[in-house]
Amino acid sequence: MRVIIAILILITPTISYSQDYEEHDVEEFYKKIELESGTLDEDGDEIDFIFVETELDQGQYEIEITDGPGDLYEIKGTDYFIKFKFYYGYAGYGEEGILDVGTSAWSSTFYKKE
Repeated sequence: MRVIIAILILITPTISYSQDYEEHDVEEFYKKIELESGTLDEDGDEIDFIFVETELDQGQYEIEITDGPGDLYEIKGTDYFIKFKFYYGYAGYGEEGILDVGTSAWSSTFYKKE
């Protein structure tokens, strides 16, 4: 009986997310790095910033994402961006949810509030 209760306690957070949230698997996290004025790309065009792969600390975070450049989504109020494994769609000016960061980007999930 104790084993059944322990299993139910462990799976309860997953069940609550699946009922109230839409799940999106993360492919990679990026950090936006501002560059000095006059920095050029390979074509000689001036660029203001670049995105570099990064890691986030493990944990669960209440966040809001917005559309970013290309396939990236900005974690609102930060210099961090998310790229999802599969098509996410339009996030517009903000969609709230829970970011569950695992041991790597590939073990991380964004749970969008429905």
